[in-house]
Amino acid sequence: MNIGRKLLTTVLTIICFTLAASIISMNESYSFDFYIIAYLVYAAPLILFIGLPLSLLLDYLLSRIQFVNHVLYLSTRILGYACAGVLGMYIYYLLMGAGEENLNFKESIVLTLFAVLAAIIFVLIDLGLESLLKVRKRKA
Repeated sequence: MNIGRKLLTTVLTIICFTLAASIISMNESYSFDFYIIAYLVYAAPLILFIGLPLSLLLDYLLSRIQFVNHVLYLSTRILGYACAGVLGMYIYYLLMGAGEENLNFKESIVLTLFAVLAAIIFVLIDLGLESLLKVRKRKA
């Protein structure tokens, strides 16, 4: 497992997620700049302190399974990261002392979908970096 790749993936995910979420969220009341700062402040610690450890755990668990089909491996990895995004959001809710009203599905669905978006961005960037490093090793 390459920790340096995971840290680079985390930084790139924070940047890409901040941009994507800001584009999704901007409206007439608040500008793009406001959302860039807001998502950077709130999402960066979550991705770093919850997303990165969950990614390391998920990659460890997936490395213990022998996949014969690469498409099955990719599908399982993407689905696993999406589930980790949901789990990470509920870990955040519990750490922040959310009461039962905040754990209500209707109340938390938007933030949970943003967490899944961040997790999917994370896994796609990680897969891309992993492929680039493999190509680079072959050339060396």
